[in-house]
Amino acid sequence: MLRIHVRGPTTDTSFCHVSGPYEFGRGPRREVPRCIIRDPSVSRDQLQVLELDGGCVRVQNLSSTTPVVLSDSTTLDTGESREMRPPLRLAVGASTIEIDVATGHDDDAMNTVLVPWRKPGQRGPTLRELGESPSAQAITQWLEMALDIQQSAKDLPELYERTAQALVDLVDLDFAMVLLHERDDWEVVGQAAKNSHVSIDLSRTMLRRVIEEGRTLFQGAAELPLTESLRRTTAAVVSPILGLEREVVGALYGARTGRIGPAVQGLTELEAQVVQLFATATSTRRARAEASRIRVQFEQFFSPELARELQKNPGLLEGRMQEVTILVSDLRGFSRLSERLGPENTCRVMRDIIDQFTSRIIEHGGVVVDYAGDGILALWNAPVLQDDHAVRACRAGLAMRDDLPELNEKWKGLAEGQLAAGIGVNTGIALVGNTGSHHRLKFGPHGHTVNLASRVQDATKKLGLPLLITGSTRDKLPAEFATRRLCTAHVAGIRETVALYELRGLHAPSDWLHQRDVYETALADFEAGQWCNACQALVTLTGLDQAENRFDIPTVKLLRKAWESLEKREVLDPVIDLTLA
Repeated sequence: MLRIHVRGPTTDTSFCHVSGPYEFGRGPRREVPRCIIRDPSVSRDQLQVLELDGGCVRVQNLSSTTPVVLSDSTTLDTGESREMRPPLRLAVGASTIEIDVATGHDDDAMNTVLVPWRKPGQRGPTLRELGESPSAQAITQWLEMALDIQQSAKDLPELYERTAQALVDLVDLDFAMVLLHERDDWEVVGQAAKNSHVSIDLSRTMLRRVIEEGRTLFQGAAELPLTESLRRTTAAVVSPILGLEREVVGALYGARTGRIGPAVQGLTELEAQVVQLFATATSTRRARAEASRIRVQFEQFFSPELARELQKNPGLLEGRMQEVTILVSDLRGFSRLSERLGPENTCRVMRDIIDQFTSRIIEHGGVVVDYAGDGILALWNAPVLQDDHAVRACRAGLAMRDDLPELNEKWKGLAEGQLAAGIGVNTGIALVGNTGSHHRLKFGPHGHTVNLASRVQDATKKLGLPLLITGSTRDKLPAEFATRRLCTAHVAGIRETVALYELRGLHAPSDWLHQRDVYETALADFEAGQWCNACQALVTLTGLDQAENRFDIPTVKLLRKAWESLEKREVLDPVIDLTLA
């Protein structure tokens, strides 16, 4: 048995490990028992130790990046293993791991260490051989056996097979099965038999009752139903496997068949309780695997914090009507760029940009709903409520916009041109919920609010600006956000008009604010039919910088519309049509 002491920035713990491999790392526990070290300088999978015969310990560095410094100041390189004699002191990053062999004389160790339940390949005594009052050591060995199977089986199919075999060996059953229940039917996922001549019969009555009652049932030949299918069965036991919601999702089933004599006519309560012990262990392992699968699904869309919240309350994914803020982004000219870069470089550039944008969305509490080519659809205020959802979405959009210069600099050698993006943000009511399947989560929003956000993103091309928001989003922003009302517009696929705003940032320079004020005054004059005033104001804007051939596209569009109205001397529709190319 090993005595272990771990010290780190947020870890200070001592414990004993009885036998088998033991791991250390920053990542979550997998199949092997593990001490989780919350130290960013430690790898997710860092170290494995195993006590060997003769008092030595094998230490293996599991990391592919981080070395381990040993007691003698030498280094255990990545992937390397070494056999050493304790006591050991290992250093990884800012953490240390001290390992020694615990004995019965240690004050903090047990006075007596029980022999493990069995050696590999060794069959232990059956319950009947132990009698009705087994020793404390025998009971401990049963528990160790159940835990060993639960922890060491590499996957659920192996767990099911080993559990069935353990019941045949320990409870002296002629056959045992692990069954899963789905759609009113039973599927055998693991089985074992004493020999190849055993006749396997199932009591459908017992299986039905375990679903109804959710408890362990056992019977002898006198209590079993007199059916043709059970003519060879002398005793049977069934114990439920429970799911995450404590519902019956399966069962352990075992029986003795074709035996004669009073000593084997029934199952004892102790034997049934041991079957129940293995059913509970199977339920725990299966529930852990299901929780892990759900967590992986959640983490495809949600931040780790949100994923943990959803695991505790999956009902948040149920469909409902909810006010949300939607962000839609798209990379400009990427199709043409991909033709020049080729598939390998295209994937490298796109992956880097999408990863950076995704990080910005998650940093500001958003949910990445979907990727479509070089575009992203993100959501705020669902599945959990966020009072400042519009603010969060706008902050994320600004961060994505501000990342582009650095990304352009990084990839200028390959891209040979400026990468650009369009980002549209809209707030409104949407249907949100999981529309996927049991095997694949598909959480997201649906409806007009989402469609409008996509059209606003399209409008960024027409107006030559990287980031646009709708009036419904602007109404939810505090005053420190600098915005410019651009127009009331028709956008493709949307019947009603939409108020569009440029989102400049949390702060803006004074010259931009001056131009914003002139533009918005001109826009109000245009909408009021004061076309001459609108034209005079718009031509003074510094956005019309002919020397650098750079123009503010909204100013140009509004000036052209005002000039056309002035020239024709008739009232034109003040709504800007962005549905045309």
